[in-house]
Parts: sequence; structure tokens; C-alpha cells
Amino acid sequence: MSEWSSMQVSGFLGWIHRLVMFITWPLRNWKYLLSAIVIIVLFMIAYAFYHGVRFSEMFDWYKVKLSGPVASITGNMQNVATEAQKHVDESIDTVKEKVQKMAPEIAAARRAKENNEPIRFVAWNVAKFNKAKYQPQEDTPKVKLKAPTFTQITEDEPKIESVEQPEIPIIAPQLVEAVPVQKVEKPKIPEKPYYDGKLSDYYTIRRDLDLTYLAESEKLYGHADVMGPNSLYLDNTYMYLYGIFTNPNDYDSQSAQLFLEKRLQNKSVHCDIVAYTSQTQAATALCFVDGKLINREMVEAGLAEDVALK
Repeated sequence: MSEWSSMQVSGFLGWIHRLVMFITWPLRNWKYLLSAIVIIVLFMIAYAFYHGVRFSEMFDWYKVKLSGPVASITGNMQNVATEAQKHVDESIDTVKEKVQKMAPEIAAARRAKENNEPIRFVAWNVAKFNKAKYQPQEDTPKVKLKAPTFTQITEDEPKIESVEQPEIPIIAPQLVEAVPVQKVEKPKIPEKPYYDGKLSDYYTIRRDLDLTYLAESEKLYGHADVMGPNSLYLDNTYMYLYGIFTNPNDYDSQSAQLFLEKRLQNKSVHCDIVAYTSQTQAATALCFVDGKLINREMVEAGLAEDVALK
């Protein structure tokens, strides 16, 4: 009996059942599913070789597409963490303020308790004396207690005056005002030129690179994060270093990335976006650190190939 007839359903529900069984058939037959995946992979490899697309370019394409969402998710997580920390700090400040307001009341209650200790001690002894005197006891003989005698103090005898203890004032701690969180403003690009001559003196325009050149460069400034051996992330923009090629078959990608990280550590970067890739719309830029073009420094360090620099 086939799986189609094992389900005793007819009519409209029967057609739905057959449709579901047809759609999920590859998932229930993993051998055919594995074969389909292998065929798709082989087809992608053949298509890439036929059109001359390198796997490194495919990887960069996916990397560019995913960099935006990843950066957005990271930013949202940081915002959530900042808001949570802000609420925690506000709650702590509120508790501190309440405790500081209650401090004088607590101190006054403590002083009142200390002042009432002698009275409580005398009252406890009187109650104990009365209990021993008036409570009937069957086993023990009754003892007649003498009335206490008091000696009258004459005028010649010195009178002992009670010395009042000085009251030590309790100073409540002062409230510390919360410092408002200042907004981090976007750094402004300095007006002073950060390179000699003209920007066109540093690169050449090559139409065979499948790039869309800009009439005027887009300027970015600030701290940049190194994303790869020839790529940076600055001001929410993922960009490649223009005019160089770091082929992993010919150059050490790890050494190139370490070189960039050390070069940009604790430094502000000036980047001029001069073109975008036609397919992936990724930015390509000339970046300067301390007045020096790091694109050229990568080539001079033997970590990249000069493709379109002057």
C-alpha cells in the first residue's frame, strides 16, 4: 500500500494531503534531497567558471550584502544595552536617594532607643521586684521584706549633678547629582588639507575595472574598523581600498589585515570614495593616515598589487 492510499482522506482534504505529500517528498527521501543539493552546487560551479567569476569575488559579494544587516543588528544590540544600563543607573540613583532621605530618621530612632535604655532597665527591675514580692509561693516560706530606707541629702553634702552627654550630630551624605549623558557627535572633517596636491594625483581611472566613478569624491573621517585585508568600515560605510588587489593566492591576507590594524590603531582616517562597483555597489576609496596614502603603503609593504595607483 502506497503512502498516498494509507491516508483515508477524500475530496478537497484529500487533494490538500496529496499536495503536502508531493511538496515534502524530497525532505522525506534524504537521498534524493542530497542528490539535488549536489546538482545545484555543481551547476553553480559550472556557471561561475563559464562567466569567469572567482570564488573570492562571490565571497566578497555575500560579505558586502551581509555587512549592512550585521552592523545594524550590532548597533541595535548596543542601543539596547545602553538603555538597560541607563535604567539600572536610574534605579540605583533612586534607591540611594531614598536611603539618604531615611538616614536622619533612622539616626533619630537609634538615639531615642539609646536614651530609653536606662528607663527600660529600671522598669524591668521594678517589675521583677514586684513579681517576687506579691506572687504567692507555696513551697518557700514567706519572707517579710524590709522597706527600703532613704538617706536625706543635707545642704552641706555636695550634690552630684548629672552631666549631659553632648549630642553628636549625624551628617547625612550629600546627594551626588547624576551627570547627564552627552551625545557623541559625528567628528567633523578638518578643513586643513590631509594630502599634498590634488586627489587625482594619487590614482588613475580604469574603465576596464567595471567601476562607476564619481564626479566629486565623498569624504569620510573618523575611526575605521578593519574588515579584511583590503577593506574598512567607516561611518556606517563598508569600503574597499581603491587601486590595489590582495589576491590570497599571491599575498598573505592575514599579514595584510594585521598591517592595517596596527597602522590604524588609535588613528583617525580620511577616506575619499572615488568610485562604486557596478555589480555590488560597494564603495572604493583612497584613505589617508597621517597624510600618507595607506593604499600605496600596502603596495610598498609587499602586501598588495598595484592596479590603479599613481
